[in-house]
Amino acid sequence: MQEFIAHAPCGAVRGSEDGGVIAWRGIPYAQPPARFSPPMPMQPWSGVRDALEFGPSCPQEDVKRAPMAEDCLYLNIWSPGTAGKRPVMFFIHGGSFAGGSGSEEAYNGANLARNGDVVVVTFNYRVGILGFLDFSFIHDDFHANCGLFDVLEALRWVKANIAAFGGDLDNITVFGQSAGGTITSVLPVLPAARGLFSKCIVMSGGPTLLQGCREGHRTARSFLESAGVRDARGLRSIPAEEIPAFQREFVAHCGLGAGTFRISVDGALVPDYPIAAARTGIAKGIPMLIGTTREEMSFLLIKPLAKALDVDGIMQAGVEHEEDECKERIPLAYRQRYGKRRGQAMMFSDMVFRMGNIWYVQEYGRHCDVWMYRFDYETPAMKVSGLHAFHSSDIPFVFGNFKAGMGKLIFLLSPSMKKVRELSQEMQRDFVSFARTGRAAWPQCRNGDIPAKCYGKRCSVSPAVEEQIVRQYENTHFKKTSFMSSKEE
Repeated sequence: MQEFIAHAPCGAVRGSEDGGVIAWRGIPYAQPPARFSPPMPMQPWSGVRDALEFGPSCPQEDVKRAPMAEDCLYLNIWSPGTAGKRPVMFFIHGGSFAGGSGSEEAYNGANLARNGDVVVVTFNYRVGILGFLDFSFIHDDFHANCGLFDVLEALRWVKANIAAFGGDLDNITVFGQSAGGTITSVLPVLPAARGLFSKCIVMSGGPTLLQGCREGHRTARSFLESAGVRDARGLRSIPAEEIPAFQREFVAHCGLGAGTFRISVDGALVPDYPIAAARTGIAKGIPMLIGTTREEMSFLLIKPLAKALDVDGIMQAGVEHEEDECKERIPLAYRQRYGKRRGQAMMFSDMVFRMGNIWYVQEYGRHCDVWMYRFDYETPAMKVSGLHAFHSSDIPFVFGNFKAGMGKLIFLLSPSMKKVRELSQEMQRDFVSFARTGRAAWPQCRNGDIPAKCYGKRCSVSPAVEEQIVRQYENTHFKKTSFMSSKEE
């Protein structure tokens, strides 16, 4: 077997061929972490370390991601070669901050690295109880946002070592989807992340989906009650293999669903909410590309899912602080524009993702270059199911993996893959071009304008959200709180 050895400051690592590029899997970027504490840098090793298998994922509910272990801080690299200085694309996986792994088949970076002549990095970070519950009130060694600390440590490792894998340490683009998109939206306004990357691509992330310190503590105390744990010793004594069961029971107990685990604005690592922070110009010099799928929340149209998620309850909670006139006007605007059934899904998509993105863009764009996109494409299976361009349906197109993850389902009824491959190539070209140059080929967002490249059967440029819909959110409590600083809480 041909050997592919990279000689990096961390130590020598042996990779293998994968889809026409070299892959290094399971490289430790930090020491095995102490529970609820920030990671410690990995010490260099001697000799040649095999990087042929993925490292364990963080303990979580999905047993398909076995093996799992608290010693989960590993990354993976795909590169066309060790010589040269290629743009680096550092991907942060999603999973509602409760699950996910950089080793998922859908995130295999071979196609993107080969087609774009870039270096692709994926990695694991702590999720769920271990990564995004704030127990700092129990013990001085415990911190909020441990999963976010992991992301920063992975970026530091990449900055220090990626040149040995053919990457340009001065041209690192962070891109992330869903929870990873939310993390990506936070990084440019994070003082601790300054200098670790130069550009970012936010895919279906929510810059308004963070929580305050007090809310984070309430959720953590709720976990203590659910688990029957009283102190730091009790938290440390939970066996790692039992964490997924504790997590499942807690999510059912607390009633927060996908919002159970979130980044906390703790006043330390995360000083403020992204929109308020962007207003200060802290992200200056970091171009951003940000977008969503068209019908992010269309799974709410599927009755069993909608029932399981208590859609009516979620909606009531989302608008409880609004005036009665607003509660009637906004849903009516969506019904009139999209019809009753689809209008509800579009309204949720805007409330959870797009409106927050637009308000972020308007503040971020005062100091930085920013572009928007929207993924509109529907395969026959997406149409028949009624899901349309739903959350995560763009992942196969960005990575070019059509038989993994979501691709196993959405291409089932496609008689030809020609258009799919063409659109995938166009998205990859656009993302790679942005990673290489920090610019996109369509109009950027300026002075409140929100043009977005819409990836459909025919690509076009249109407002990310129609003006008449955007107007509905003016003077709402939702908008006011989205612009709020942590100092105003």
